[in-house]
Amino acid sequence: MSEGQDILYEVRGKVTIITLNLPDKLNALNGAQYNLLGKLVERADKEEDTIITLLQATGRYFSAGANVADKNLSSVDPSTLFSHEYWLANFVARNVWLTDLFHNHRKILAAAVNGPVIGLSTALLALCDLIYVKDTTKFFLLAPFANLGLVAEGASSSTLFLRLGWSKSAEALLLARPIKGEELERIGFINKSYNGQFSTTEEFNQHVHDELVSQVENLHEDSIYQNKELLKAQRDQLITSSNSREVTRGLYKWLDGIPQSRFVQMSQKERKHKF
Repeated sequence: MSEGQDILYEVRGKVTIITLNLPDKLNALNGAQYNLLGKLVERADKEEDTIITLLQATGRYFSAGANVADKNLSSVDPSTLFSHEYWLANFVARNVWLTDLFHNHRKILAAAVNGPVIGLSTALLALCDLIYVKDTTKFFLLAPFANLGLVAEGASSSTLFLRLGWSKSAEALLLARPIKGEELERIGFINKSYNGQFSTTEEFNQHVHDELVSQVENLHEDSIYQNKELLKAQRDQLITSSNSREVTRGLYKWLDGIPQSRFVQMSQKERKHKF
């Protein structure tokens, strides 16, 4: 394995494995860690001898989204905190780039989901091709943007609509309601679940890896890539337009200072996610 301890990178045969490895923080990521995740997904796309990029995690959460403790912004110069330049660099550019990377990933992009997924990580998960869940009874998606004074991110205004339908995506985005694993499986968001089959996340991750390897055995690689391009073409325009609209609206939320104050409230336990 390579890279830092926060996010691990490994090439194992036909699979590149990217592991979120901050279990004590429920795999919540700060800006630098989201940037690192993007760089590793980009690197995986360029691996010559792989077919699959597998995202996985350690601990009991796949990702709790943004690290709220890093969002108090107390170390940021107050004179820049409400400037276009700061948020263009630290929000707009990053989100556009990450969303584009996940959407246009050439390989099979799979996720071994060991637990709940929140925020921007929910949006990135919805851009994956295949989703395997350790236990639907302990899994949910939460897009808490309305609770944080933000708008949808990561093209989730399109992907959640495409994958969940209008009613459930409206619950997720308009009401900031968690969508439970059982519902997600019923809707078809989840490819396969393994309720109670694995006692540890490590066993689950290994099983998903092995199952994916067996499923692509003897398949023609170029056919996989071309079929993905054909599938992706059905959502290209929606993702691209959503990505642009979301970050533009989100920018003005940051410039108005609304998310900043709500993140402070959350870090001080004055406001909670709607779990």
